[in-house]
Amino acid sequence: MKAYIFPGQGSQFPGMGKDLFESYSLAREIFSEADEQLGFSLSDIMFNGTEDELKQTKVTQPAIYLHAILIAKLGKNFKPDMVAGHSLGEFSALVASGGLSWQDGLSLVSKRAIAMQKACEIEPSTMAAVLGLDDVQIEKICAEFDGQVVAANFNCPGQVVISGSITGVELVGEKLKEAGAKRVLLLPVGGAFHSPFMEPARLELAAAIEAASIDRPICPIFQNVNAKASQSPDEIKANLIAQLTGPVRWTQSIEAMVSAGATDFIECGPGKVLQGLVKKINAEVIVSSMELVS
Repeated sequence: MKAYIFPGQGSQFPGMGKDLFESYSLAREIFSEADEQLGFSLSDIMFNGTEDELKQTKVTQPAIYLHAILIAKLGKNFKPDMVAGHSLGEFSALVASGGLSWQDGLSLVSKRAIAMQKACEIEPSTMAAVLGLDDVQIEKICAEFDGQVVAANFNCPGQVVISGSITGVELVGEKLKEAGAKRVLLLPVGGAFHSPFMEPARLELAAAIEAASIDRPICPIFQNVNAKASQSPDEIKANLIAQLTGPVRWTQSIEAMVSAGATDFIECGPGKVLQGLVKKINAEVIVSSMELVS
């Protein structure tokens, strides 16, 4: 069975999408409509912008989202048995599986990016990657800090990202190293994503997601917060809202997809980050990038 997976923030690169624009009329149409909808030239920043320009949250999230859904739309034999997306990628996965129009998806992603940026500015916070330590140990140590630090991204065995206050992340990082973590690396992010620090963003986005017209997708979507499959529009909405302050259970999602019969994982979007994570989670499955129509 084929599982299509969609990347999140961090997969962007200068020049992304330019090849699609030059090769496909559908890409040119969608880029043009997206630029008009957003009120600024996202395509120009994607094609010609610097790394720093692409790192702006209001740019990064729509850029990765748009690139991913274009890959899905232009892909050969795109017939998913199931889908999943890492954080932001969950919106791409929902659109690709027919649960949401790409225009409504872009609107939600743009609102999400701006709301998250605002939340980052309210209180300084950060994230750090923890390498070489068991998930349970990480969660146990984070729990000692009264919600100031949480395990935010379960990316693959031995790679978990923690999220919280700057002081809290530094203190927890030291505790994790004492407990046997090989490395604790501060990440160059604007704030504590997937943590209680994103509560203002969750509240702001909730109304927009509730009001969105979400249809039943053509296949199950495995969602971040609970690593379970859903095709219920109400469940999908609730999980998208909870995702802003809840964890990205990527390891558990891939394991659940394998248990549901997934044998081929195909990444749709810029880069190959998710393919690397899937290989570390399960070495038996086949991983690849989406092949485009010629």
